[in-house]
Amino acid sequence: MRMAVGLEVHKTRRLRVWVLCLVMVVAVVALSGMNLFSESAREGFADPAAQPWEALLLGQVMIAAMTSPVLVAVLAGRQVDIEHQGQGWFMARVAGLGPGLLCRAKAVVLGVALTFTAVAQCVLLIAAGMVAGIEVTLPITLWARYGLCLLLVDLALLGLHLWLAARVDNQLVGLGVGLLGAFYAVYALLMPTWVAYVLPWGYYAAISPVAVEGDRFVESAPVPWAFALFLCASAALFLGACRRLDRAEGGPA
Repeated sequence: MRMAVGLEVHKTRRLRVWVLCLVMVVAVVALSGMNLFSESAREGFADPAAQPWEALLLGQVMIAAMTSPVLVAVLAGRQVDIEHQGQGWFMARVAGLGPGLLCRAKAVVLGVALTFTAVAQCVLLIAAGMVAGIEVTLPITLWARYGLCLLLVDLALLGLHLWLAARVDNQLVGLGVGLLGAFYAVYALLMPTWVAYVLPWGYYAAISPVAVEGDRFVESAPVPWAFALFLCASAALFLGACRRLDRAEGGPA
């Protein structure tokens, strides 16, 4: 496993995975905080009733719901596509690295990249709010909880996209699934709560720590048992799929 992870780290440098994550961080921060410097927003920076931090956090939730499914799909597709080229699966098996082991190693390395992305988005948005002049006390618990939940959903979807990328040579399929998932995640934000629990991508909406109630923001949270079941089922299915890939002859396709 250590050798496989080391190989995947080298591949991330060649594939510019960290550059993609950095670009996504900048895009999310810029889009989520674009209203911070408007006059209407600045008027409520010192008024707790205006809830400026909650408004900023909800903006991140909406932008992350649009971008995170696409980022996960792109990262998984790029990291796996290199194996489909030049008999990468076969060469790895000759070296004693089964396709399932490779997928687990890819999940570890890309999981680190997604952790950096989720943490950087939250930290930089908080910093942007402070620089813009928000004087209201920061609800750090809401931000921390959302950052953790965002990472967990990213990791759950990463397993799905790694398996899909391994089974299908054409990585446009995975990208298309990611785009449809992003559309569904945003749709779930605007629909009744139960819609978010129908498909995996809806959890980007279910984890929103704030919701709009009338003209105020109220604290929100996913249904604990449903969220826990989603995470456990995602992990179990991914590990089971990896074991199945290891038992298959040749490559995963």
